[in-house]
Amino acid sequence: MDFKNIALKAATDAGEKLRSLFNTDLKHHKKGKNDIVTEADFAAEKIILDLIKKHFPSHNTISEEAGIEKNNSDYTWIIDPLDGTVNYTQGIEEYAVSIALSHNDKIIIGVIYRPESNEIFFAEKGKGAFKNNKKIIVSTESHLEDMMISTDNSLQEPARSHIFQTLNYIRDNFRHVRIFGSSSLHLCRIANGQMDFHYKHQYNHWDFAAGKIIVEEAGGKATDLLGNPITKDSQSILASNGIRHKEILEMINKKY
Repeated sequence: MDFKNIALKAATDAGEKLRSLFNTDLKHHKKGKNDIVTEADFAAEKIILDLIKKHFPSHNTISEEAGIEKNNSDYTWIIDPLDGTVNYTQGIEEYAVSIALSHNDKIIIGVIYRPESNEIFFAEKGKGAFKNNKKIIVSTESHLEDMMISTDNSLQEPARSHIFQTLNYIRDNFRHVRIFGSSSLHLCRIANGQMDFHYKHQYNHWDFAAGKIIVEEAGGKATDLLGNPITKDSQSILASNGIRHKEILEMINKKY
């Protein structure tokens, strides 16, 4: 089955739709106190789901807006049609399409497409990670004081408070902090060696499914904030170049 090419086509087709609607007068509404959804989210999601259902009608799907469709398959597609919706509505180019495929709850494929720069990040289990067909690897930085770190906001309390309490506690141990507003692209920067680690309290499975395998196939490590493997039920993440992963976990957990 041609999982790879369907994943890539779904991501790029949806991304082109997002790019065509970017900086236009889009309708949007609140899903929660701090969360919004736009017409573009739904349009991109439809493109992805239609393509997957055409080629793999028996597969399960989990998508941010459409929810869960269970078909008793061993395969599940995990979809975030527009990661970085707030950025998108503000005319900020830091947004992406994120698609992962799991087999028996193990991620086997991840693709993240950044439309505005035409960057495609892709990984397949055991085959490495790539950006636009060029192999990528995590950084080799081993000195904490020279590391670039990132985190992201949360839509929920108390996770939002935990994120910034943790940042306030650990920040002086590292060179700089970045908060870009797109979880998937944060992880791509880890995989591409631009950042050294990323952490977050509380997230949805679609936020990190594709990014997790891209980081790991680039030679990095991803666990929850207790050091356990990331699963579909995980509630936190630390993704890093792997070199000081355990020490960073200990540092974060001292806060709690």
